[in-house]
Amino acid sequence: PPLTVILANAELLQNGGQSEADRARFAGNILTMSRQMRGLVENLLDLARVDAGLPETALEPVDLSRLVSDALLPFEPIFFEQGLTLESEIEEGILVQGSALHLRQVLDILLDNARKYSAPQGRVSAGIRRTGNRSCRMWVSNPGEDISGEDLKKIFKRFCRLDQARPRGGCGLGLAIAQGIVEAHGGKIWAESSGGVNTFFVRLERLKASSDTQ
Repeated sequence: PPLTVILANAELLQNGGQSEADRARFAGNILTMSRQMRGLVENLLDLARVDAGLPETALEPVDLSRLVSDALLPFEPIFFEQGLTLESEIEEGILVQGSALHLRQVLDILLDNARKYSAPQGRVSAGIRRTGNRSCRMWVSNPGEDISGEDLKKIFKRFCRLDQARPRGGCGLGLAIAQGIVEAHGGKIWAESSGGVNTFFVRLERLKASSDTQ
């Protein structure tokens, strides 16, 4: 656990007698684990906020098409550095009632998840389109090892651990936070896996805009 590593390295530094290289290594370990702890605490706080529900004042008409487009921009150089290709398919003018800040967080979580688990040199796809009479669907898809049906059922659970024999390892709180946000918007989030492609979907009710023909 991060806290155990932090304490062990701090005690070694306090005892003294190490070389400069060892002291630098111990300090580096403390910094790395402290960042992990900070991330865990921030995620727990996000979960607590989602559990408390979204305040009505946070809900307003959101151009989800533009939000998806804006969310992709900062990830493009990150994907490029990892040798990944990021593609998009965005239907314009899709509006929903919600919190732009929280919906952006959902996209960030799904895109970061795709970055972490995409197959090398893979093509990641993200987008949004109208579906049905008054709904829309966002998705983020990446090539990678198939996720079993059993794991698909629990992947959004808090502190879930996937099959340890898989390179994917485990998952933290990100997907649980995404699920909480989506459900707070009256929507649904789920994952599908087939043929070496893993896709995360988000379905939300959309606001009827003047440009709608349905």
